[in-house]
Amino acid sequence: MKSRPEPVTEFRRSVTRLGRLLSASMPKGDLTPTKLTALGILHREGPLSANALASRLGILPQSLTRIIADLENEGLLTRTRDARDGREHILAPTARAIALMRAEGTRRDVVMREAMQRTLTPVEIDLLFVAARAIHKLADAWIIPETSRQRQETRHRQEESVG
Repeated sequence: MKSRPEPVTEFRRSVTRLGRLLSASMPKGDLTPTKLTALGILHREGPLSANALASRLGILPQSLTRIIADLENEGLLTRTRDARDGREHILAPTARAIALMRAEGTRRDVVMREAMQRTLTPVEIDLLFVAARAIHKLADAWIIPETSRQRQETRHRQEESVG
């Protein structure tokens, strides 16, 4: 007989599975999940430096370089020099990006609403809304494990000393 997974394990697996399903349901050729996430952060939090955006995405700044270039070439991102530090760029989504994000959000909401109404009871749907607030709280409090943060900071310092 299989043992029941720990609640934390069950939660992690379910969130991961739902995330994969949402990503897989995206129309091909549109915004990739990483691009959509990056634009969403910039839209919610306002213009950010590339380093700040990379940190919020949990990736190294050099990993963001191509994403920024692609978004800029697609007319979805503006990049301007930081007035305080001319070496930094400040990134912001364009009106076109915001319109695409809204359209994608609406499309995903339709798919999600149909699945919820087909599968869940009204009480289960209400519970999901409560859980969604808790998941946002958890995400807001998320801390990158120290070893990953230390590696990022070490690489960033090494890049600054070379450049």
